[in-house]
Amino acid sequence: MEVPDIHGSGLKIGRHDGGKIWRPGEKLEPFGAFADDEADLRRALESYMPRAAGGLLRGGVCKYELTPDEDFIIDRHPNHPNVLVAAGFSGHGFKFSSAVGVILADLIEKRRPDADLDEFSISRFDGIRI
Repeated sequence: MEVPDIHGSGLKIGRHDGGKIWRPGEKLEPFGAFADDEADLRRALESYMPRAAGGLLRGGVCKYELTPDEDFIIDRHPNHPNVLVAAGFSGHGFKFSSAVGVILADLIEKRRPDADLDEFSISRFDGIRI
């Protein structure tokens, strides 16, 4: 099977793991500032999709904000029950936005959500600075 190259746009490839730690106020280094930015992706392409391993057309950097366990928080604020917290969605949360929207609407309307939210509780981080 051939991977299509529509109007010379190439193939999009990226990583969801690793990366450099960034903190608010620090300069966000552009893609290519570190030698390993392209190296790991290039190795993967050369191993698994060698015909797509051409020259880099464009690179970009994403800022991820993740919880320590990389799962979401969907809960009421522990000190302010009228405040809902929905966080930790970077990198993959968009896929769940419609479901999270329904859950938040249920919570706002004081309806019991269909989903079990125990694993998304903010209390799972008691004693951990997040």
